[in-house]
Amino acid sequence: MFKPFGLFILISCFCFQAYAKCALRQSYGLLNEGLLINDLATLSSAQMSGRKTGTIGSAKARRFIQSRFKTIGLAYFSEYPEFIQQFQLSKRSSDKQGFNIVGWIKGTSDEQQFIVVSAHYDHLGEKGRHVYYGADDNASGVATLLALASKVSELGLAHSVIFLATDAEEKGLYGAKAFIKNLPINKNAILLNINLDMLGEGGRRNKLYTTFSRGDEQLAKLVENVADTAALCLISGHWKSRNFSQFKQKFNWRKASDHAAFSKVGIPYLFVGGGVHTRYHTPKDNFENINQDFYISAAETAWLILQAADSYQAL
Repeated sequence: MFKPFGLFILISCFCFQAYAKCALRQSYGLLNEGLLINDLATLSSAQMSGRKTGTIGSAKARRFIQSRFKTIGLAYFSEYPEFIQQFQLSKRSSDKQGFNIVGWIKGTSDEQQFIVVSAHYDHLGEKGRHVYYGADDNASGVATLLALASKVSELGLAHSVIFLATDAEEKGLYGAKAFIKNLPINKNAILLNINLDMLGEGGRRNKLYTTFSRGDEQLAKLVENVADTAALCLISGHWKSRNFSQFKQKFNWRKASDHAAFSKVGIPYLFVGGGVHTRYHTPKDNFENINQDFYISAAETAWLILQAADSYQAL
């Protein structure tokens, strides 16, 4: 049995080690950092005008992502020629069309089983003279998705991987819902959804959060294992993130982004992202306010998660 003083020292050492790890801002050099940052800057630039669904800015973002998919060497499904899945937002808005961008890479050994990596590319657009650039929300997720696609194209994974850039997430997850409703493969072939949303803000403690299918012990273990090697604080559970009084309603993190559409039909998910912050849904969510060191580490952590998922026992 530890003496109280010894226990105090042990806890103090553990806390110091945890804080020191959180204080790290480093890169393992796992991804093409220059291209990652360039993609983030392009998607959150003024020319994209905030990427609101149905706008010229959204179309520019769509063409950019489509071009990057081609350059990376992704294949497209016959159902979605040139990577484009067009969908109607709702029956009451027939003039409103959304466009998902969908590509994939065949697995090296389990090609009939798929992991879906998703990130929404739409944001809030312009309001008056203000542009809502959406650098963190969610240019950060899409640029990471592109970096992961490049890495899988280079190295390959055992399972096939679908890369899904969704539209109209801000309006009600319409893009993810449309993808689930019109899948190009059998639903049972999808083993896991990894959803990337807001990876550019880690706060003072460099925290990145993960939320996953309720009660899935193997996903919990996967996150724990990645947390041991990640160059930032990888926290299990978004509910541990800070909530700000400026938001009048609490966030239900299990339904807060596109992973909810997968969860609703019984597909396991792992949601990776930061918590809310003071620049959330404001014009100040711009490229200049992204902590690039943290963001690079967050993108690399997403790659570690995808690699771990590829060997995830339940798959």
